[in-house]
Amino acid sequence: MNHLKYYIGISSYYHESSVALCDNNGIKCFLKEEWFTRIKGDKNFPKNCIKFLIEKFNISDENIKFVCFYEKPFRNWWEIFYYSIKRPFKNRELLIHHIKNFNKSSIFFLFDFSKLINIYKKKIIYSQHHLSHCLYGSTIVKDRSEYVFVTCDGVGEGETMAIYSIEKDNTIKKLWSNSYPNSIGLFYSMITDYIGFEINEGEFKTMSLSSYGKPIYINELKKIFDINSFKINMAFFDFHTKIERSFSNKFIKIFGDPYLELNSKENFSKYANIAASAQQILELTIKNLLLKAINLSGKKKIILTGGVALNCKMINSLSKLNIFKELIVPPSPGDSGSAIGACNFAYLYDNKLEQLNLKSIFPGPNRKIINKNLNINLNELFKNLSNNTSAYIKAAEKIVEGEVIATYLENSETGPRSLGNTSILCDASNKETVENLNLNLKKRDFFQPLAPIILEEDFSNYFLVNKNVYKNLEWMGTICEAKQELYNKYKPVIHVDGTCRTQIIKDNNLLVYKILKYLKKFNCSILVNTSFNISKDPTVFDLFDVYVNMKRMNIKFVLMDDGFYETKDL
Repeated sequence: MNHLKYYIGISSYYHESSVALCDNNGIKCFLKEEWFTRIKGDKNFPKNCIKFLIEKFNISDENIKFVCFYEKPFRNWWEIFYYSIKRPFKNRELLIHHIKNFNKSSIFFLFDFSKLINIYKKKIIYSQHHLSHCLYGSTIVKDRSEYVFVTCDGVGEGETMAIYSIEKDNTIKKLWSNSYPNSIGLFYSMITDYIGFEINEGEFKTMSLSSYGKPIYINELKKIFDINSFKINMAFFDFHTKIERSFSNKFIKIFGDPYLELNSKENFSKYANIAASAQQILELTIKNLLLKAINLSGKKKIILTGGVALNCKMINSLSKLNIFKELIVPPSPGDSGSAIGACNFAYLYDNKLEQLNLKSIFPGPNRKIINKNLNINLNELFKNLSNNTSAYIKAAEKIVEGEVIATYLENSETGPRSLGNTSILCDASNKETVENLNLNLKKRDFFQPLAPIILEEDFSNYFLVNKNVYKNLEWMGTICEAKQELYNKYKPVIHVDGTCRTQIIKDNNLLVYKILKYLKKFNCSILVNTSFNISKDPTVFDLFDVYVNMKRMNIKFVLMDDGFYETKDL
């Protein structure tokens, strides 16, 4: 009989669906629905995640204390409906779409969950959208009363920004919020849409592209979004009236035709300049938002969450203004990480004076749990090359030889950035290998840089970053500047603006730490680290995904917990 009592947090229906499981000892498991369905950013109710928990942790109504959904479903649906019905003729397309999709909305959360677990209804509780962001951020620090919590995203429950303070007794106070449609997140997504990238997936491309341009359209964009009042000029937007695009004809009259190919020099330059201008609007807006948070709370230590916080270029720019003592962005600040925030809400709801502390940046399930009972014979797919040698040494030797290797280690990461356990690695000084990895294996756009990974002890030899955002380097939450020493040997990982999205490794228990330590014997201190997936696919989850992705990308070698393997031909 299982006597443990579990808390479950769930985020779904709008962006990446995810589930978090915890008990009194902390987070036990974090899952994304996309890992099972292999649909990038899968937003459907996470039935596969819950089935996994039922099977692997023996979850039932008997051992569940509370299940928390990350927002209030009806309120979220109603806010969009209410806004649309104010001008039903103009907004009719969005209104009809919203009503048609009623049965696919989070209003049916209890019904969807009850199909898998027949749960006592009073065990189902609801957080608030931005509060869930806040409570995820609060899990990464112990002295949370010293921080002010700032959230910023597209929209959730009719809010687009919020500021919270958490007292020593865990009392939570909302100090301020901003309302839909006034959203810097929707503004940046509109620019992303105009350039031709996919909303909710392509914003990081807009950020990368911005480094190639100049903010020559800043004055035009300030008329579209007010960086001081956080108000949006809806005349330039169509996200409230149309399904197929988010920008209006008025926007097109100023900036020209959308969706132009980036291969021509003229088009590339134009879009890069628009992206650079939008990036500056974003940075100026968030600067003012943080100043507001500091003024309202009297605190200069900030935790920033919500999808907008994923803009790591913005974090580095803000660090140079010296307006705060510390700024931390957790590893998964978007809706996916809010499952952990909802789990924390449930824990706090039950324990009153306690909150969860996230003890690891790898809260995903262990590989042994994932692959247990999986109908795959490891020896049929892979050949173990490390029977008489330490696996990490064999992996390091292949890297020195110019090979690209994959890692499939211990537990999964939470956020969109792989942090060594589910990664693809190569020598950052090998230009040919780096370019092959980026363009051919991963099939990324040429203007997207690859990230370097380095031991913390070597970081200052090659990079510069302000101390007030240093913590974020553990999970690529900020970019930093390249020193001349990096240009001398590791130029392939430097972005066009002289920056890198660097990850530092300081845990000597990690196999990636051991690889980097061993490689120093060969005068190699930096590796490229990119996620273990092909473009537009989720990161690998089980051994079947590992094998299929390696074959698709023509990667021969993979480091696992129990050995260093080469793929076999079937």
